[in-house]
Amino acid sequence: MKKSILFLSLTLAVAIACASPENNTAQAEQKNQTEKALEAKTASTETTQSNQANASSSTASGEIVKRGTPLGNTTLVKASQVMENPKSYDGKTLIVEGKIARVCQAKGCWMEITEKEGEAGMRITFKDYGFFVPIDSSGKKVKAEGKVELKVLPKGEVDHYVSEGAKLKVNPDGTANTVSFVASGVEVY
Repeated sequence: MKKSILFLSLTLAVAIACASPENNTAQAEQKNQTEKALEAKTASTETTQSNQANASSSTASGEIVKRGTPLGNTTLVKASQVMENPKSYDGKTLIVEGKIARVCQAKGCWMEITEKEGEAGMRITFKDYGFFVPIDSSGKKVKAEGKVELKVLPKGEVDHYVSEGAKLKVNPDGTANTVSFVASGVEVY
């Protein structure tokens, strides 16, 4: 009986000793993954905070404010051309150029460009909410690279945009047909 208890105790001790390194390795690996995820989230938060701080910064006269990715060699089109015939540009990636009529006054998270004040314009948002423009950019010129999208906005979204100062031609049912542009990069000057 004593031999059985001794054998069982030794077997249990060996099993525990053998299992510990694996447990420690698994725990260390999990800790590493958690730390990496935390570092990535911290870096992302710092980038977003930096972009938000940059959005509220002033655009000095003559200064070119660049946000997002640098503009490429994509076709340059005047915003008025896109607005005259939006269906021919739907889904296409290009650089639009125009005058900023309105900017989100909360964060600079969208802008509208139009040729005539008071008209509905092209609404420009920024890819993945990754950057913003200075809130005092109204009246400045802009070049933006991205993709044209024709959308029908639901009433709730229309109401939200109008409350932020957007100009939309609203349909009788409260929806609005819009020419939207998702920009990957912009230059305000």
